[in-house]
Amino acid sequence: MIRRSLSASLAAALALAPAAGALADGPVGGTHTYRPAAAVVRRPAPPPMAEPVGEQVLRVDLTTDGARALNLPRGKSAIVELPVDVRDMLVTNPQIADAVLRSPRRIYVLGMNQGSTDAVFFDAAGRKILTLDIRVGQDADALQDTLRRVLPNADIRVEAMRDSVILTGVVANAGESNMASQIASRFVSSPDNVFNMLSIAGKDQVMLKVRIVEVQRNVIKQLGVSTDILVNDGLKSYSLGRANTFGINGGQMGGADLCYNRNGARTSNVNDSNTTGNQTQTVTTNGGTTNTVTSVLQSVAATAYKTATGSNTGACVEAFERAGLVRTLAEPNLTVVSGEAGKFLVGGEFPVPTGQDTTGRVTIEFKPYGVGLGYTPMVLSGGRISLKLSTEVSELTSLGAFTLSTGSGGSGSNLSVPGLSVRRAETTVELPSGGSLMIAGLLQQQTKQNIDSLPGMTSLPILGSLFRSRDYLNGETELVVIITPYIVDATKPQNLQTPADGLQVAGDMSTVLLGRLNKVIKAPEGANLGRAYQGPVGYVID
Repeated sequence: MIRRSLSASLAAALALAPAAGALADGPVGGTHTYRPAAAVVRRPAPPPMAEPVGEQVLRVDLTTDGARALNLPRGKSAIVELPVDVRDMLVTNPQIADAVLRSPRRIYVLGMNQGSTDAVFFDAAGRKILTLDIRVGQDADALQDTLRRVLPNADIRVEAMRDSVILTGVVANAGESNMASQIASRFVSSPDNVFNMLSIAGKDQVMLKVRIVEVQRNVIKQLGVSTDILVNDGLKSYSLGRANTFGINGGQMGGADLCYNRNGARTSNVNDSNTTGNQTQTVTTNGGTTNTVTSVLQSVAATAYKTATGSNTGACVEAFERAGLVRTLAEPNLTVVSGEAGKFLVGGEFPVPTGQDTTGRVTIEFKPYGVGLGYTPMVLSGGRISLKLSTEVSELTSLGAFTLSTGSGGSGSNLSVPGLSVRRAETTVELPSGGSLMIAGLLQQQTKQNIDSLPGMTSLPILGSLFRSRDYLNGETELVVIITPYIVDATKPQNLQTPADGLQVAGDMSTVLLGRLNKVIKAPEGANLGRAYQGPVGYVID
């Protein structure tokens, strides 16, 4: 019985031996109690740490000189991977960039503010491993994505440089280039920090035709009586006199004067006003007749009367009327490459004094006048044209002119500086090629009237007109400015027409015998293939 129980116990122990051996640290000896093995629970590995969005990885090779550069957008990060362990690091300016040691061989660098700094990394022995030159600038990735969405067909590359951005690449037209600059200006502190280096694939040329038409109508009327009365009663003398001022026009513009003196002489003055001055013709008649005897007798009688009484009487009637019409037509044309600026001026320059030194020498500066045109076209998509233009028509005038003395003590000469009458328009418009637009217009009417009189005498029914003068001015001006842009291409020279085609100066025989200044010959073949002018167009020589 005892043997059977031992055999059964030994068999049971041998049956459990393989399972227990997996848990035993050593050979089984003696009696041991083995607990059932606990179930092993396998947990999933933790996910890797999320890396910052928009990061860049910089893998450093220590075979170099130990210095690397890192360009980092503001608010973004970069990962620096080293082949050796890092024990310590030093950042010069943490306000610009900061560094975080995530593992002995991986460092996160964060861009805080715009600027430049450096970071130095050391190993466990204190030896320098790497010097990292960090430059933090604008975020070019966000601008790059925006330009890619807005202008999908354009090849634009964005590069950040401190607080500025540089745009490079190729766009289809100047409109896309301008749009890219406007978008980039929203990502920087100032539009001046955007450097547009974009190239335009195919530049168009724009010809601008401008028509400036102006019509002026002026009416001037002047009428007045000047008196000169001297009364002497033997004890006292009394004088009554007045002169016509014509304050609106600054004096009598011309016309005729009819004067009468007490001596019986009537004087008629005819004033011809022009730009150089007044030319006066005086015609004197005695008593309205050419009888010599009568003239002598009247002159002797008038002289005797003035000598005896000491009195004299004189009066002049001044009258003038003018109606004028001025028409101005200017049609400047100018062709410019899209996106570039062009200027055009036909006229001259006049001197304007800008200073005077102690010796009396005057410094002058020349100012332009005439017909001027300046504009910057930009061809947009769909053949539309954006124009930033300024046009001007100016001429010299006596209004606003002044005289400057160039010497001291009355020994110098006088310098007359004329005024300038200007019609100018500056605007920005958009219209298709070949379309016209009236960009500016003016309708002005000006009326001035002035009555000068002697107080208390002008209200008399009939005699009051002898003591007052009237000065009247009425001016009307109509001005329009019309522009028409065209997208043009170059053509062959024989397709162009000039005003000199077929014109030749006349020879001596034709000039002396026939009085000709020029003659017209047949133009070369193909010289007049363009559209001919319509109407009486050509040279007019007086």
